[in-house]
Amino acid sequence: MPPTAATGTTGFFQVQPIILNQWDEDTGLGRAAGLFLPPGLATSLAPKLRSFAADVITPEIVSWITNAEHELPYIAGSGFTAFGNPKPNSLVTSDGWKQLQDFGLRAGIVPAGYQHELAAYSRVYQALQLYLWCGSAALVTCPSAMQDGAIAVLLREMLKDGPAPGYPEEMQDIRRKVFDNALGRLMSRDPAYAWTSGQWMTERAGGSDVGGTETVALRTGIDTSATDIDGNPLGPWTVDGFKWFSSATDCGCVLFLAKTDDSGSLSCFFAPTRKYVNGREEMNGIRMQRLKNKLGTKTLPTAELELKGMRAWLVGEEHRGVAQISTVLNITRLHNAVASSGQLGRCLAIVRSFARVRTFPSKQAPENVLRELPLFAKSLSGVAVMLRADTLLTHFVAALVGADDHPTSPHAAIIPRDPAAVSALVRIVTPIAKAYTAKHAVWGAQECMESLGGVGYMENTENQEMNIARLFRDVNVLAIWEGTTDVLSTDTVKVLRGRSGRTVVETLAEWIEHALSLGTPISALGEEKAAIRSAWARTRDTVGRVSAEEAMSRGRHILWQLGDIISATLLVADAQRDGDALAAEVARRFVDKHHSFRLRREPGDWRDETAWDKKILFAGDANPALEIKVNAKL
Repeated sequence: MPPTAATGTTGFFQVQPIILNQWDEDTGLGRAAGLFLPPGLATSLAPKLRSFAADVITPEIVSWITNAEHELPYIAGSGFTAFGNPKPNSLVTSDGWKQLQDFGLRAGIVPAGYQHELAAYSRVYQALQLYLWCGSAALVTCPSAMQDGAIAVLLREMLKDGPAPGYPEEMQDIRRKVFDNALGRLMSRDPAYAWTSGQWMTERAGGSDVGGTETVALRTGIDTSATDIDGNPLGPWTVDGFKWFSSATDCGCVLFLAKTDDSGSLSCFFAPTRKYVNGREEMNGIRMQRLKNKLGTKTLPTAELELKGMRAWLVGEEHRGVAQISTVLNITRLHNAVASSGQLGRCLAIVRSFARVRTFPSKQAPENVLRELPLFAKSLSGVAVMLRADTLLTHFVAALVGADDHPTSPHAAIIPRDPAAVSALVRIVTPIAKAYTAKHAVWGAQECMESLGGVGYMENTENQEMNIARLFRDVNVLAIWEGTTDVLSTDTVKVLRGRSGRTVVETLAEWIEHALSLGTPISALGEEKAAIRSAWARTRDTVGRVSAEEAMSRGRHILWQLGDIISATLLVADAQRDGDALAAEVARRFVDKHHSFRLRREPGDWRDETAWDKKILFAGDANPALEIKVNAKL
């Protein structure tokens, strides 16, 4: 019989891959929950997380992503009416963007980090949610990260004793009411009432070097000609300037830096983005000049903004703005790290779904399925090992931030009991985690895209849930905003060589020993633990021995060494807590493959290695909750 020619509608058609519930399939996420949450709490939260993981991959969510990607934000009329008047709501965003933002607000991902009943564990729960959400969020997670940072800053202000500096007595109650109302909106789960926030720092002169700020704030007194949305008077500072790169342009409020005199010092300000004049909504001295045209994050409106006559409130002490904004940066960098691991997790979920159903006509079953190819399993298991490390690292930062927020509450055994040690670790580990995970996300997403061949390179808008190209475009920003790799490397060295550097180094040393001693030692990891200690000794020696200038020039190397050491320590601690064989193999491979640890092992039997490759990459398939579904899809 002659062969049959294919047509546009007949012949072979690839079976549609189906993304599985990540809470059940992504075993690294479950391991993070087990390491940083008490067993009872992890068990009680699991049904909520499983349900949430199902919610974020529904056809409705996918359709919103597609809409947001297709109908990109724009400025109507270039910001003016037909008669040349400034247009107050000139930014137009898609229905998909609005629906995704509303979904995130209703899910309460930001207020989850402040749940009193979870205390120190609230940040871990928040990170678990965010990990599952960010692959579907189409970047609405950016304004929510800054929303979280604004809450942290305003809460600290509200909890301070005594009158606020820089305000006369008659303004104290007004300021408190303004901040209290803002917190209510920032913490709300009602999309009709809630605010997201912006963090507008970048200007033309400086980028990350905020010393070049050209925004100026002058004290002019309370403005009685307009109110905020809650009927409160606008702030006593009038602000003029230009912000060069302002994400979350559709936010309800903003924190930013400005100069108040010629001292060169910066102050932190809070302002609503809109005001009301005789009941009519107007922008609070904000004019959108143009939107940025970016490689990725296209759904996210990012604008150049001119501030002219904006009314604002001073936050904290005058000239101490950088200290205030650093609180926001710690939170947004945590969100960034979780987004890096979460989006890479989604990329791997797509790859696994494809590998389960992609067959090759030239091979015989069962070796004709992509997941059975040894080289495929080896290539992608390396990404999976890196993701396991990054997932533990990001949730470690979340656990540290939670413990820092609740110093007297119980927290995971791997977290120091001393509040000062917790604060020191937050300061050093946060920039490391942000830079380390972001680079891995870019590399890992590319590997995942490549592993699908041509279909991975396509903008699969017809099946948006399979669109790794979108995720790859978007993850590239994670290594840039909130501090590039070089900026964060510089920050890391400054911490290690600064006034409290010795304390930070000692705290790290104590934590590494503490974490490696937890659980029941696994004899097979003895060499790995020795290699971790040796790598730490070398890095510690380098930091203390070389000049400050040389340390700065080696900033990336130092950051990378510390990222490897902290991640390896977490992987060993995770394996030792219950003796899990796969967790131990992941820890062994991580230490073996990273040059920081200088292990030189000869390859083992390739068949054994391939078996482990498949177990690591498809570990979730052993979950009974997925077994029937996986089999049904083959």
